[in-house]
Amino acid sequence: MQVRSAWGLGAFLVLAGAACGQLTQVAQFPTGASSVGLGFDSEADVVVTYPSFGTVLKRYSGVGSPMSDLARPGGSANDADVDIAKGAFVLGGSPVPAGTVLYIGGESGVAEVYAVSSSGTVIASLVTAFGTSHVVGGAYHTGRGTLFLVQDRVPGGAAANRVAEIDPATGGVLQTWQVTASRPTFTVNFGDLDVGGNGNLFIVSSDEETVGEFTPTGAFVAEHALPSGVTSLCGIGFDASRCEAWVLNTSGVASRLAGFPSSVCPTPCDPDVNQDGNVDQDDVTYLINVVGGGENPTGIDPDFNADGNVDQDDVSALINTVGGGGCP
Repeated sequence: MQVRSAWGLGAFLVLAGAACGQLTQVAQFPTGASSVGLGFDSEADVVVTYPSFGTVLKRYSGVGSPMSDLARPGGSANDADVDIAKGAFVLGGSPVPAGTVLYIGGESGVAEVYAVSSSGTVIASLVTAFGTSHVVGGAYHTGRGTLFLVQDRVPGGAAANRVAEIDPATGGVLQTWQVTASRPTFTVNFGDLDVGGNGNLFIVSSDEETVGEFTPTGAFVAEHALPSGVTSLCGIGFDASRCEAWVLNTSGVASRLAGFPSSVCPTPCDPDVNQDGNVDQDDVTYLINVVGGGENPTGIDPDFNADGNVDQDDVSALINTVGGGGCP
């Protein structure tokens, strides 16, 4: 449990314009409750939030209209988060469809992840091997087929400001790194992370006035300055199709942010899958390895032909594209 100050609640606004070089706020609405987590379903245009120590997961349309709540699984918390599965995967041995709400409980001991159907039924759950009662955010990474979790600064020492990549089938820790090791000035208080269109992790914190961008293996990439009035963030849900993100502050105000650079949302069907600046046989070799279950350090989505399957057809589509055949 954590007790910290929070920014005051604002009225519903639709805004435009921000200083050059920073993100722009294009919409905002209040949820009416102090909050700790947010997820965004870009397909359905639905924002899902979790109020601090709440009994429900609150749902809103993309313009802020309240929708039906979902019962919160697990225990109440103010170290917790909500995410939306951007692709189908297996959680603890059970299949989870794309678009499913994920509730991450990090209040006590190691983090637990629950998959909640649209009717509020828990369809899968997983006890992870990561956390010391302060896991405040998480997201499913479709390109790597793994979960990422972030722990706040409270534990101190090597446990503070730590991100872990989790095997969604077993809960085991695949890798872990400390945010402050690569960006010493960026700390996580209340906070969250989500995956951008380029496969990088975007981390927010109530301590910071920026959105931090890191590679999945922990290298610092950039900080994206928040617009005036958007502060004390505890949640983020990315919309790669628009290159925008919904964020949430600790007072429960949700804001939609635009203005991320084009590098955050690369062109779909980019054949430079190994991101070395060249389109060549090395990209084919890289995708063959990823399709075969190998490492995916760039975090690309291996479903290159976008048919819902990861298989040899993706490699064939990339070979055709590299050879000048155009996108599948």
